[in-house]
Amino acid sequence: MPAVRQVVISARRVPVTVSFIVLLAIAEISYALLTHDDELRFAAWASTNVVRLRTEPFGPMIVSAFVVQEDPLAWLIVGGAAFAIVEWRLGWWRALVAALAAHVIGTLVSEGIVWWRVNDRALPVSAQHQLDVGASYVVVGVLAAAVVVAPRLGRILAAIVLVALSPALLDGITSLNVAAVGHLTALVIGVVSGLLLSVSAQKSAPRLAGQAA
Repeated sequence: MPAVRQVVISARRVPVTVSFIVLLAIAEISYALLTHDDELRFAAWASTNVVRLRTEPFGPMIVSAFVVQEDPLAWLIVGGAAFAIVEWRLGWWRALVAALAAHVIGTLVSEGIVWWRVNDRALPVSAQHQLDVGASYVVVGVLAAAVVVAPRLGRILAAIVLVALSPALLDGITSLNVAAVGHLTALVIGVVSGLLLSVSAQKSAPRLAGQAA
């Protein structure tokens, strides 16, 4: 069937997007099937708060991006669409770099501020244990990258989504709320990585064309 074949061909061009959508969907369904107590325990393990980053940084840093507690379908759709645009334009490894940079740096900056404020006694010690999970840093990062690298219509749509989400994403930024700081950092990293990776893709295109010739 031509339509099915076209879908398969398109999916092969965006393997990271497909992997992200499948893994996030499986994670969301699995998380929804847990009991309330198991949900709390798993989220606590996956949380990238200061304490968890000190004791076991690598597992939670990866898993936390797939623990979505609110609006799972929305994050899946928006994240998948933004990922597809960036990967289609820049290739799989550049899309992955943009997403990882947004998630990791967004987490380290936001939790680093918490650590600094606790040591400065601006926050109680309990702030180091607060829950910090979700796919939002990844999604914000690739959305911001899409604003830079997508075709004109894609840029406009990505920008509209970011503007629509910004009141919720940046709520509490003036008080250095963890999520707000992380979202702002992910947005900046997404834009910067989109610009840098776009230049990288443009430089590699003539070289690949020459090799093909």
